Amino acid sequence: MKTLFLVLIAFLTLTSCQNNAKQNKEKTNTTSEQTANKTEETKTIINKIADAYGFENWPKVEKIEFSFVVNPGEKEMLRHWIWHPKKQQVTLVNENERISYKRSNVMEEFVKTDKAFVNDSFWLLFPFQLEWGVFNYETVENVISPIQQKESTKLIVKYPNEGGYTPGDRYDVYLNENYHIIEWAYYPSGKKEPALTNTFEDLSNFNGIKINMIHRNPETGFQLNFRDISIN
Repeated sequence: MKTLFLVLIAFLTLTSCQNNAKQNKEKTNTTSEQTANKTEETKTIINKIADAYGFENWPKVEKIEFSFVVNPGEKEMLRHWIWHPKKQQVTLVNENERISYKRSNVMEEFVKTDKAFVNDSFWLLFPFQLEWGVFNYETVENVISPIQQKESTKLIVKYPNEGGYTPGDRYDVYLNENYHIIEWAYYPSGKKEPALTNTFEDLSNFNGIKINMIHRNPETGFQLNFRDISIN
């Protein structure tokens, strides 16, 4: 998974085609340069998703702490992060170590740690990553989500084949009527079947920034939680 810390808000090229099988209208778009002062009429679905998660409050954020926890319980894997976005300062706190580095200048000795941070913060703030990222996307209306079997809008996000730690990845993102994510499916570069499908649950508010605390797949037993979140 990836994050691009370039604040590029989408100016979009739109094309339309007809899905004959489902009679759904699809739109294909490409993110590019930042545009200012968007009105509700000119906001894209990317803007609306970010807004639904409190993106307008991001400029106020000085410090974020969070724990990324996979398979909560006795055999859980946990990483705790302290992040100062404006200073680009990141600290990983584990039981036996504390590693700090600058994201503006990731030296070779910190690449492994940075890859972990990119992954974990991507999960934490995926709606904002859509505002910051560079990718192609399309939408399909009236799609049933794979796990919860809920009617949704499917947003298909395809990252470029070059750049980042894992280029070419794709995400099928399932949205409710409030532009909140209810599920996603992750396709590693070149794969036709998803490597992971999971829910987005327990939407919580931290000083105006909304985060889904629980991600799981009841069929496979996968679960990823966030704990100890502080946003100031």
